[in-house]
Amino acid sequence: MRISELADHLGVAPSTVRYYERIGLVPSPPRTPSGYRAYDDEATARLLFVTRAKRIGLTLEQIAEVLPIWDGVNCAATHEQISRLVDTKRDEVLERMRELQRFAEQLDEVRVALEEAPPPAACLPDLSCCVPETADPSVTAIAGLPTRRRPTGNNAST
Repeated sequence: MRISELADHLGVAPSTVRYYERIGLVPSPPRTPSGYRAYDDEATARLLFVTRAKRIGLTLEQIAEVLPIWDGVNCAATHEQISRLVDTKRDEVLERMRELQRFAEQLDEVRVALEEAPPPAACLPDLSCCVPETADPSVTAIAGLPTRRRPTGNNAST
């Protein structure tokens, strides 16, 4: 099977297949006399494993660790390892959801603060009139947004 056919079959771009090959998740296939990659059933199964594992949220590093366990034949041990990884991923997702919920609550607080205080004629020096301080800057960082650096000690230049 050629790379474009394989990519279509797996629902990924041909560049993704080439990338997985380049980083060693799939061995380089033999080439036809005209230079096209020729994937066999074993390579197809391995790429199917990689793409499905990726779709359930496993990282490429995790997939690389599981591939030698699986190796196309060791279903029981692979099943056990994937189950552990899925449990870990689920815990990470639930924690992220809690963090995002706290961030949404902060945004609600900011919205209320903005609605309760009409803007002054000119911005205040600390800009609290148009960009209120959040209650917990660490939640902002968790949400992937930059936080304001606070001066520490006597050194106000940080």
